[in-house]
Amino acid sequence: MTTVGKILVVLHLVLSIMFMAFAGAVFTAQKNWRKTAEATAGQLAKAKASANDQRTEFERERTDTAAKIGELNDQVLKLTGEKGALFKQSTDLQADNNRLQSAIDAVGQQAELQTKEATERFLDSKVQVDKNKVAYETREALQKRLLEVEKRRDILELEQQQMKDRHERVLTDLQIFKQYYGAKGLLTDPKMMVVQSSAPPGVDGVVTEYRKEKKGASSTELVEISLGSDEGLGVGHKMTVYNGEGRYLGQIRLTLVQPDKAVGLVIANEKAKNTVIQKGDYVTTKLR
Repeated sequence: MTTVGKILVVLHLVLSIMFMAFAGAVFTAQKNWRKTAEATAGQLAKAKASANDQRTEFERERTDTAAKIGELNDQVLKLTGEKGALFKQSTDLQADNNRLQSAIDAVGQQAELQTKEATERFLDSKVQVDKNKVAYETREALQKRLLEVEKRRDILELEQQQMKDRHERVLTDLQIFKQYYGAKGLLTDPKMMVVQSSAPPGVDGVVTEYRKEKKGASSTELVEISLGSDEGLGVGHKMTVYNGEGRYLGQIRLTLVQPDKAVGLVIANEKAKNTVIQKGDYVTTKLR
C-alpha cells in the first residue's frame, strides 16, 4: 500500500470519525431541539391561552370601560345641564338679591323719612295745638264780631232799602222832568247839557259841505265842517257861520263829531234872513 493510499485510508477514517461525531452531535442537538420545541410549544400554548384569557378580559374591560365612558358622558351632559340651570338660578338669585337689596335700601330710606316725618309731625302737632288755641280764641272773637256785623248788616239792608226807594222816586221824578223839558223843546241829555254849559274852544274852520233835507212841510239844513274832536269840539257845541266878506250867516249846533270833521244842524231861529250857506264859508267859535 502506497503512502497515498495510507493517507487516504487515514483520512477516510478520520472523516468517518468526524462524521460519526457530527451525526451524534446532530442527533443530540435534534433531541435537545425537540425537547426545547415541545417545551416551547407548551409554553406557547400556555401563552396563547393566557393571551386569549387576557384578550377576553381586555374585551370585557373595554366593554365595561366603554359603558362607563357612556355613563360618564351622560353624567357629564347631565351635570352640564344642571350646571347651566344652577348658573341661571344663581344669576336669577343674584338679580333677586339685588332687587331685594334695592327694596331694603328703599324701605330703609322710606323708614328714615317716615321717622323724620313723624318727628316733624310731632313738632307740628305741638305747634298746631298752640295754633288751635289761638284759632279758638280768634273764632270766639270772630263770632262776637260776626254778631255785630250781622246787626250792622240788618241796619245797612234797611238803609239800602230806604235808599232804593228814594232812588226809584228820583228816577220817577227825573223821567217826569225829561218828559216835561222834552215837551218844552229843551235838552234832556245830561251830556248835551254839560257841553252847552261849557264853552267850546276858540277855533276857526271851513264849511266842507252843505246839504238841505226836506221832511214834509219843514226842512233841515246840515253843514259839514273841517274841525272835529281833535280840536276839542263835542256834540252840542254851537258855532257861528260867516262868508268870505265877514257877513253873518247863522248858527249851527254840532250833532256828529269825528276826529277830523263834524256835522252841525243849522239853528232855524238864529239864521240870517235872505242868506245861503255854501261850501267854502267859514265857521268859528270865537263869535257868540
